[in-house]
Amino acid sequence: METAAIVLLGVGGAIFPPVWILGALCALPSRVWDMRDKWTGLGAPVFLVVVGTVLVIVLGGQHSSIGGYAVEAWHGATLLSRILAVLSGAYLGTRLYQGRRTPREPPWNVPHRFG
Repeated sequence: METAAIVLLGVGGAIFPPVWILGALCALPSRVWDMRDKWTGLGAPVFLVVVGTVLVIVLGGQHSSIGGYAVEAWHGATLLSRILAVLSGAYLGTRLYQGRRTPREPPWNVPHRFG
């Protein structure tokens, strides 16, 4: 399941960006990745595409119509989503290779050091 998710996220997202959503749906029920991995590998790319598209529009040139801004946003979002799809798949692939993280101790169980 995790391998299919990585292929759909990285390769599928780079070729045809909506395939990334299928990869994300495959990655969500995985027990190998913890919540931090899923937020980093799935949530961060979505956030970065939105922020990057806004920056493309803001830092881009002036257009005579709203259609010009829409085309610029579309091209920027497409390029960013393809790049971030590959990075998303690569991150989750490295986390799969490294294995599960050891759970952290709750703060009330951590021994305190005095001095």
